[in-house]
Amino acid sequence: MIKSRRLRAALSLTALGLFAALLLSGVDRLTREPIALAEQRRALATLTELVPATLFDNDPVFDRIEQRISGFDQPAVIHRARRGGEPVALIFDVITPRGYSGDIRLLVALDPEGTVKGVRVLSHRETPGLGDKIEVRRSNWIRQFSGRSLGDPLPQRWASSRRGGDFDTLTAATVTSDAVIDAVRRVLLEAAAEDQDLWRQAAD
Repeated sequence: MIKSRRLRAALSLTALGLFAALLLSGVDRLTREPIALAEQRRALATLTELVPATLFDNDPVFDRIEQRISGFDQPAVIHRARRGGEPVALIFDVITPRGYSGDIRLLVALDPEGTVKGVRVLSHRETPGLGDKIEVRRSNWIRQFSGRSLGDPLPQRWASSRRGGDFDTLTAATVTSDAVIDAVRRVLLEAAAEDQDLWRQAAD
């Protein structure tokens, strides 16, 4: 009798565990896409600091493509802002693995001529008080990219001042600085290489 009760209890716990696992799996499937979409909308809310919403009349959340870019482990998501069907800005959502403490996720906005409209950091794990100064709320360092292009400076000068380049280096955060500078440079190179193809590709 005791063994029977223990067996029933064990079976009940197993069944409960399986039910919970199935339930969590179902919830994960149902919530994964809405969460991803919410994250993209939060990213684009940050983007409006770089490309004001008054400049475009499409929805860049859905007008997007994925593109492999050399140097990044994950494909870049490229959002396209248009007005009246005409190009306004390409917004590259990229993750560079070269941060001092790992991945740094960035938004890099370019105008149709390949000039940087602005850069913002969406997430990172850089050292507080040092590497976290890549955030616009902690310093103006990230603003130095606005208005720059592959010709300003020349590609070989796209490096931190500590490496002989034209961009300021965050104090005691050379690796972090290099990672962001390199990421913006790679985005510019990709945009220049692809030219109009990025605008013509069908949205994902």
